[in-house]
Amino acid sequence: MNTKIKYGLSAAVLALIAAGASAPEILDQFLDEKEGNHTTAYRDGAGIWTICRGATRVDGKPVIPGMKLSKGKCDRVNAIERDKALAWVEKNIKVPLT
Repeated sequence: MNTKIKYGLSAAVLALIAAGASAPEILDQFLDEKEGNHTTAYRDGAGIWTICRGATRVDGKPVIPGMKLSKGKCDRVNAIERDKALAWVEKNIKVPLT
Protein backbone atom coordinates (compact mmCIF):
# COMPACT_ATOMS: atom_id res chain seq x y z
CA MET A 1 0.00 0.00 0.00
CA ASN A 2 1.18 3.51 -0.79
CA THR A 3 2.57 5.05 2.43
CA LYS A 4 1.00 8.44 1.68
CA ILE A 5 -2.43 6.89 1.19
CA LYS A 6 -2.13 4.77 4.33
CA TYR A 7 -1.02 7.58 6.66
CA GLY A 8 -2.00 10.74 4.76
CA LEU A 9 1.59 11.96 5.12
CA SER A 10 4.20 12.39 2.42
CA ALA A 11 7.44 10.46 2.29
CA ALA A 12 9.24 13.70 3.24
CA VAL A 13 7.17 14.15 6.42
CA LEU A 14 7.52 10.47 7.33
CA ALA A 15 11.30 10.69 6.78
CA LEU A 16 11.52 13.69 9.13
CA ILE A 17 9.53 11.80 11.77
CA ALA A 18 11.70 8.70 11.38
CA ALA A 19 14.86 10.82 11.64
CA GLY A 20 13.69 12.35 14.91
CA ALA A 21 13.24 15.85 13.52
CA SER A 22 11.82 18.54 15.79
CA ALA A 23 8.12 19.37 15.82
CA PRO A 24 8.74 22.75 14.11
CA GLU A 25 10.65 21.05 11.26
CA ILE A 26 7.92 18.44 10.77
CA LEU A 27 5.12 21.00 10.94
CA ASP A 28 6.89 23.31 8.47
CA GLN A 29 7.19 20.49 5.92
CA PHE A 30 3.59 19.36 6.47
CA LEU A 31 2.17 22.87 6.12
CA ASP A 32 4.28 23.67 3.05
CA GLU A 33 2.78 20.59 1.40
CA LYS A 34 -0.82 21.14 2.52
CA GLU A 35 -1.10 24.94 2.45
CA GLY A 36 1.62 26.05 0.06
CA ASN A 37 3.31 29.41 0.67
CA HIS A 38 1.61 32.24 -1.19
CA THR A 39 3.25 35.67 -1.12
CA THR A 40 0.14 37.32 -2.59
CA ALA A 41 -3.20 37.41 -0.73
CA TYR A 42 -5.82 34.89 -1.88
CA ARG A 43 -9.22 33.68 -0.70
CA ASP A 44 -9.11 30.34 1.07
CA GLY A 45 -11.79 27.65 0.70
CA ALA A 46 -14.07 29.55 3.10
CA GLY A 47 -13.60 32.83 1.22
CA ILE A 48 -11.33 34.37 3.87
CA TRP A 49 -8.41 36.50 2.68
CA THR A 50 -5.23 34.61 3.47
CA ILE A 51 -1.50 34.89 2.78
CA CYS A 52 1.69 32.84 3.26
CA ARG A 53 0.70 29.43 4.70
CA GLY A 54 -2.81 30.43 5.71
CA ALA A 55 -2.28 33.51 7.88
CA THR A 56 -5.31 35.80 8.11
CA ARG A 57 -3.48 38.59 9.96
CA VAL A 58 -0.02 40.11 9.49
CA ASP A 59 1.46 42.40 12.13
CA GLY A 60 -1.96 42.53 13.80
CA LYS A 61 -3.77 43.69 10.66
CA PRO A 62 -6.15 41.59 8.55
CA VAL A 63 -4.99 40.31 5.20
CA ILE A 64 -6.59 42.36 2.42
CA PRO A 65 -6.99 41.89 -1.33
CA GLY A 66 -3.82 42.80 -3.21
CA MET A 67 -1.53 42.37 -0.18
CA LYS A 68 1.92 41.12 -1.17
CA LEU A 69 4.77 40.01 1.08
CA SER A 70 8.33 38.98 0.39
CA LYS A 71 9.33 35.35 0.89
CA GLY A 72 11.37 36.46 3.90
CA LYS A 73 8.36 38.18 5.47
CA CYS A 74 6.22 35.08 4.83
CA ASP A 75 8.92 32.96 6.48
CA ARG A 76 8.68 35.19 9.58
CA VAL A 77 4.86 35.17 9.57
CA ASN A 78 4.86 31.38 9.12
CA ALA A 79 7.29 30.93 12.03
CA ILE A 80 5.09 33.05 14.31
CA GLU A 81 1.95 31.11 13.34
CA ARG A 82 3.75 27.76 13.69
CA ASP A 83 5.07 28.65 17.13
CA LYS A 84 1.59 29.75 18.27
CA ALA A 85 0.13 26.44 17.09
CA LEU A 86 2.82 24.38 18.81
CA ALA A 87 2.40 26.40 22.03
CA TRP A 88 -1.33 25.67 21.93
CA VAL A 89 -0.67 21.95 21.55
CA GLU A 90 1.84 21.97 24.40
CA LYS A 91 -0.58 23.83 26.68
CA ASN A 92 -3.73 21.88 25.87
CA ILE A 93 -2.72 18.31 25.00
CA LYS A 94 -2.02 16.38 28.19
CA VAL A 95 -1.09 12.97 26.77
CA PRO A 96 2.36 11.97 25.48
CA LEU A 97 2.73 12.63 21.75
CA THR A 98 5.10 9.81 20.93
